[in-house]
Amino acid sequence: MPTPLHGTPSIPESTSHFVTVDGVRLHYRVVDGPDDALPAIFTHGGGPGSAGWNNFRLSAAAVSATRRSYFLDLPQFGDSDMVPIAGPVFSWQADKLRGFMDALGIARAHLVNQSFGGCVAIRLAADHPDRVASLTLIGSQPVERGVLSPLPLFSKHARSIMHDYFVAGGGPSLDKMRALIARLEFLDDEKVGEEGVRMRYEASINPGFQTLLQTPGAFGEWENLAPVFARVRAPTLIFWGLHDWFGGIDVPMLMLNQFADARLHVIGQAAHHLQSECPDEFNAHLLAFLEGR
Repeated sequence: MPTPLHGTPSIPESTSHFVTVDGVRLHYRVVDGPDDALPAIFTHGGGPGSAGWNNFRLSAAAVSATRRSYFLDLPQFGDSDMVPIAGPVFSWQADKLRGFMDALGIARAHLVNQSFGGCVAIRLAADHPDRVASLTLIGSQPVERGVLSPLPLFSKHARSIMHDYFVAGGGPSLDKMRALIARLEFLDDEKVGEEGVRMRYEASINPGFQTLLQTPGAFGEWENLAPVFARVRAPTLIFWGLHDWFGGIDVPMLMLNQFADARLHVIGQAAHHLQSECPDEFNAHLLAFLEGR
């Protein structure tokens, strides 16, 4: 296993790019790395202001040391187009992720994914197993409310989170973003970095997203992925923070039991965004997993 990094990981230089898929302009950042290994594509969570780079910049140096790394903003996030989604949300987004790979000539890649992005990646892995070399999932909850009681992104509760951040109390602010991350995404408030808060806040105030919030049905239909779990053949590493506010450990256990080749790593002193809260531990285990592939 790689030796964990010490202190705050360094942030490498990245380049910003755009590509158009099915008429939707997608933004992504690239950190160059060796060409003799399959690339890694990072996708982000669904919280306000989430984007590929701000969710995973603390992993960029570690992963790009062994492979080229792409940090994608899915549609409706970051600097990608703010377009409405028609139909099941994860299938729609997975089509755009596959189109992104096609446009860049990426036949196969390792997918590293936070929460919402993990649900998109699961859909792609189930439908197009030849495109996915491995899956890494962090706090992803691709199942319906019920026995496991997850809180889907577009549930009533999540809509309340969006309303409280974007509407109540005068709208978005740095203080509200800091409070949101501390309350919902981190266990230790002291680990919430000001640079991460700033990046998330700046991404959250995109006027196009404000328009989507006011457009009925703009975020697509919730999609339960449990019926396709048995079709996920890619080697999978599931990360879970023991204090993840959005769901209990039974959620990843369901995936562990039904995916063809999965393993679970639980971090005891972490919550939902554990790659940002505990980057050394996350990066060490991620690198070991990728090297084994």
